[in-house]
Amino acid sequence: MSFNGGAAASLAHQLWATTPAPTSDSPEIVFVRSYAMDDGRFANNGWLQELPDPITKLTWDNAAMMSPNFAKSLNVETGDLIQISINDTAKDTNDQPIRRELVVAAYVSPGHADNSVTIPIGYGRKKTGPIADESGFNAYLLRTASNPHFAVADGKNIESVRVTKVGKKYPLSCTQEHWSIEGRGVVREATLDGYREDNEFVKKCGGMDEPQSVMPSLYSHPPLDAPQQWGMTVDLNICTGCSACVVACQAENNVPIVGKLQVAHGRVMHWLRIDRYYASAKPFDEDNGEFPENPEMVHQPMMCQHCENAPCETVCPVNATIHSEDGLNVMAYNRCVGTRYCANNCPFKVRRFNFFDYNQRPIGKKKIAGEFGIYREYVAPFTEKGAPDITKMQKNPNVTVRMRGVMEKCTFCVQRIEEAKIAAHVRAGTSNNNLRIPRDSFTSACAQACPHEAITFGDIKDPESKVSKMKQQNRNYRLLEYLNVNTRTSYLGRIRNPNPKMPDADNIGVACPGEKA
Repeated sequence: MSFNGGAAASLAHQLWATTPAPTSDSPEIVFVRSYAMDDGRFANNGWLQELPDPITKLTWDNAAMMSPNFAKSLNVETGDLIQISINDTAKDTNDQPIRRELVVAAYVSPGHADNSVTIPIGYGRKKTGPIADESGFNAYLLRTASNPHFAVADGKNIESVRVTKVGKKYPLSCTQEHWSIEGRGVVREATLDGYREDNEFVKKCGGMDEPQSVMPSLYSHPPLDAPQQWGMTVDLNICTGCSACVVACQAENNVPIVGKLQVAHGRVMHWLRIDRYYASAKPFDEDNGEFPENPEMVHQPMMCQHCENAPCETVCPVNATIHSEDGLNVMAYNRCVGTRYCANNCPFKVRRFNFFDYNQRPIGKKKIAGEFGIYREYVAPFTEKGAPDITKMQKNPNVTVRMRGVMEKCTFCVQRIEEAKIAAHVRAGTSNNNLRIPRDSFTSACAQACPHEAITFGDIKDPESKVSKMKQQNRNYRLLEYLNVNTRTSYLGRIRNPNPKMPDADNIGVACPGEKA
């Protein structure tokens, strides 16, 4: 037997031949693992189903992501249903081309490549459990062993790829639909060169007039005279938006899932959210339908800022939200009567209200009125309340499980603070000589879960604590200082370092009002 080098070379040439560039008439379809579902193995995990995607901010669904230009060529918007049709070169038993089709909702994503559609896999399966049933669209219908990662009309395995508008809408539950910071300066960043020229840039791009050195106030909070005062910093330079902190907070503090319907109503219960913003060198007006061109992206964890002059405390008629002597803005759940005045007065929108008894209800997938979208779980006579024992065992016994009509929010993991205080008392014994919690001996759930240590929590009264040293950096700033709320949480400005040899190095956008790259 002899080796046919010529035939082998021809075969290798065919296998390694580059695929034709996609066009608007024949785009490429890219299959990616879902950030939360992976390949579908975690589809029955409610925490992950309700975890907003770091980029799209979609929950309970996947979608066909595409660029604004490609969406315009199809005349589709976010939520429009599109049909993706792939014709294989192989024939079926009737000598007809094998055709694969999928109807999926479109999602217009700034920064996405043109003439390309990206679909996360792991959704759309049937009969998988009460959580995953009928969540999203099944991209496996388009995926085969010969095109596991992407499908493009190459003439070898796939003859044609078509994307067409169906003409119907599909409701998507998205936790953040706006892209810009609206000029308020909540995110502050600069390029490395800009930072070297002015290392106090965070104090000059707040988006509002500079506050006075001493702000007048009609509010007098209780004395903050505890020996230890708690605070937090978030370093935007190393936050990747992975959302591990969101799930950790949910697990630690018994935060319930509410289901797609309630998320669409703006009732998601996460105490900690990750805001996503786009920055473009060319200004854009989202209100007029303008999309950012070649945008940069920045993520910002947003939790209760534990303001020393907290606007929420002054409006509560029953004193359900108060300040502790160690600087925490805390909730007394048994006092709360659900006026929601505190949520209306919070400038950071981090308070969550239990519109239903979410810990006792299913997530809302059983309709009683067909296409009208009336769900049995939210019509009193049809409600089936109660949680199985295994679900109750999942709860953290050190944290109160909230009921309907109660407001809740981030507490800086007060249960961990109290546990550390008890441990300090046990160590001191009857002497009571040293009741201080050892420096950096514990932290909050979000800080513990962060893989990049972007979140730092500790005693800000101790100058040697890690959080105090972080706050001493010149990148440190607090949100909305002109409101005189004196937040205990601060952020470290983000520094971008574009490669000057890249062709777009001079076209890098920064999400900071009034600043240029």
